[in-house]
Amino acid sequence: MSYFKAAGLMLLIHLAFAGLGWAIAEQNGALIGTLIALGFHLVVFWYAERIMLKLHNAREVGSDDPSPMIRAFVADCDRLAMRANMPRPRTYIVDAFQPNAFVAGRDTNHASIAVTDGLLKTLSRAEVSAVVAHELAHVKRGDALAMSICSAIGVVLTTIFGTLAYPLGQRKRVSRIVSGLVARISQSHHREYAADKQAGEICGSPVNLANALLKLERHTSSLLNPLAERSPATAHTFVIDPLHGKRRVTSASHPPTERRIARLHRQAAEMEGTE
Repeated sequence: MSYFKAAGLMLLIHLAFAGLGWAIAEQNGALIGTLIALGFHLVVFWYAERIMLKLHNAREVGSDDPSPMIRAFVADCDRLAMRANMPRPRTYIVDAFQPNAFVAGRDTNHASIAVTDGLLKTLSRAEVSAVVAHELAHVKRGDALAMSICSAIGVVLTTIFGTLAYPLGQRKRVSRIVSGLVARISQSHHREYAADKQAGEICGSPVNLANALLKLERHTSSLLNPLAERSPATAHTFVIDPLHGKRRVTSASHPPTERRIARLHRQAAEMEGTE
């Protein structure tokens, strides 16, 4: 379903460019708008992952990293990817105190998982593994493509309209409106619930993910993520909404954390009952 959603978003952008071109120069304008839209789609499709990682200053890490925590994170990614019967996504670290994680990419062979160093320092290894399983579930379900495209489109549109509004002194306001609109379009509570459920199956312990979400909710409400605040259109890609104050309420990119936790505990009870 996420692949269809990604295609639908790209079709809407295509129609918007073509419609604008028609309004300006009728048939010739529509043709030019269509060509621009095609170029836009190619850039977003191929570079959405890189755009996401660049926006958050993510650095790639591997099994030879000097940090034991990072080596454990990469090793757990390997182990869980094998359990999920999929290639291991490339692994990245974001230097941020706020514990969080996000996924980017277009398919199981072209995907990246990024976690903040705050996440590795805040959660137990079992809880980190559960968060990784959640991100792997997004990749396997095809969510990463739609999420990355939404983020890239949001960043591009925010930049364009924000620049146009700069002479009027309304850049921040326009950027906030565009980011909020993109967040609404990309919002999918079902997607998060489904990824939580599949993560519980991948890591084998829904309770570990429930405990991780509880800790993340507490810490994200008290610690800022400056890069995420600067690019609010990417908030929906994180395991927990990284935004603060009105921005978090406006974006509503994730279902209530308490509901996610309750569902995970019910899943754990069901898994115990079938053993």
